[in-house]
Amino acid sequence: MKYLDIAMLDLKKASLQYSIWLHLGLLEVKQRYRRSVLGPWWISISMLIFIVAMGKIFSQLLNQSLADYIPFFTTGFLLWSFISSSINESTDLFRSNSGYIKQIQLPYSLYVLKFLSRNLIILAHNLIVYCLVMWFFKINPGWNILWVIPGLLLLTINLYWMCLLVALISTRYRDMTQIISSCIQILFFITPITWMPKLLGQDSLIVKFNPFVYFIELIRQPLLGINPAVHVWLINVSIALIGILFSLNLFGRVRSRISFWVD
Repeated sequence: MKYLDIAMLDLKKASLQYSIWLHLGLLEVKQRYRRSVLGPWWISISMLIFIVAMGKIFSQLLNQSLADYIPFFTTGFLLWSFISSSINESTDLFRSNSGYIKQIQLPYSLYVLKFLSRNLIILAHNLIVYCLVMWFFKINPGWNILWVIPGLLLLTINLYWMCLLVALISTRYRDMTQIISSCIQILFFITPITWMPKLLGQDSLIVKFNPFVYFIELIRQPLLGINPAVHVWLINVSIALIGILFSLNLFGRVRSRISFWVD
């Protein structure tokens, strides 16, 4: 419990300093699109073009109607972009903050929370694509859309431990960056984003034992007006509990070494 206590104390300190990591997260978004006319809206525009083009092609290849496929693809791709970019970019999380780490004594969890807040801001921008698609196809998700709020919170908790774990491993072993990037590319193709689970059947091992299926379905279902299945919630909560315990124990064990690893 010693290492877990160290990690929990670090997380508690970071949580109380929410004004810092929220401000830094917003500042990073502004700096990334500095001197850009449309700023982060460029991501939303390019995503909309990609969804329309690929949606048209894949709906024909998979013999699906546009009205069914485009909303499914849109919600899945929006969430996948959020998840994959968070995991991929977390490989450089501590190294990119080495200036802060060496000069200011801040809890390390603060950098993870800052990183996630930045990606959540970008996700919020991209939701305009979802709104346009739902308006075009005249889909009303109804009150079920309110499940998105607790679903997004649970997804963020899962992303917290995954990003922390990836950041720790990648900071210690620099060659892990390429390995993780390759794994994320493979996961994109075996996760039902461009294809529907019913094409493989509910008993498919790819669908059953892929945790990213449950991460996405937790929010995609209410976005499409479907009440999230109970087993989707249970699996997400179970993954969150196991992942938090494992990653925080590891974090508490190596916390004192991170400042040396970022050199």
